[in-house]
Amino acid sequence: MEEKKEKQGFLNKILDNTEKFISYIAMIFLVAMIVIVSTTVFTRYTINFTFRWSDEVALLMMIWFGFLGMALGVKNSVHLSIEFFMSLFPEKYQKYIYKIEDILVGIFGFFMLKYGWELYNATKTTVLPATQWTRGLLFIMLPLSGILIILYSAAKFFGILREEHLTIQSETEKNKKAKGEN
Repeated sequence: MEEKKEKQGFLNKILDNTEKFISYIAMIFLVAMIVIVSTTVFTRYTINFTFRWSDEVALLMMIWFGFLGMALGVKNSVHLSIEFFMSLFPEKYQKYIYKIEDILVGIFGFFMLKYGWELYNATKTTVLPATQWTRGLLFIMLPLSGILIILYSAAKFFGILREEHLTIQSETEKNKKAKGEN
């Protein structure tokens, strides 16, 4: 039992470190995207000049940022779900429904991995017009985020990640307990 907790603690640390790393990369992409787009708008309207590569690079970073955010959303259980329907089920069944949700999200990650890799391979030989970078860079985030989604879903399914589903009801109960009203 103690060995299992130790393994889970180690795996949890790895998953938390990947989350931190991905968050930092996503922040860098977001800041770079803001700087590039702001500079492009400023130079376009003040000196009537734009860098040819700015739109392509901003688009690339927006795509990467979105897919990294999707993977982080799976880890932190902040993806969309309809909690109203979950509240209709007794609490003893809700944990099973969340397990089914983890399986379905993992399957979605698998399809992202599989078809994202095929899309990357189909486009890696063509180039983007302004930067002359491979077009595959636009799609490489699909399989990478698919891998992360599979890892995070599996970790949640097997209880390695503590799963907290945020609902209005759970937040209200948490606030009541903090105030000592319960």
